[in-house]
Amino acid sequence: MAFQVGSACYETAEAANAAAASSQVGANLSHGGSVVVVDVAAVTATTITYTYTPLGGSAVSQTVSATPPPCGLLGAADAQVLGWGVVGAVLAAYVVMFLTRGLRDHGDT
Repeated sequence: MAFQVGSACYETAEAANAAAASSQVGANLSHGGSVVVVDVAAVTATTITYTYTPLGGSAVSQTVSATPPPCGLLGAADAQVLGWGVVGAVLAAYVVMFLTRGLRDHGDT
């Protein structure tokens, strides 16, 4: 089962959480009147541990529960199903046109 973060799918939940956490690394947040720099200390399949380092103090860690959603992007199998649907619709339109022409031409004689 693949997991989605943004517009990309990852094979494992841990890889998806690592991708989500990496987007936060280096961010500067204002918290309690001071500015902290965000870093990632650890990533598992269900949690992300962030480290907040104030510009003039000691670091604080926080573990956040994170469960990435299953991948919802279309894949090759989905494209094949959609492609056969289009082919079926084109063939159905051709059959209807063929039958109407045949009936019209048959009525003229």
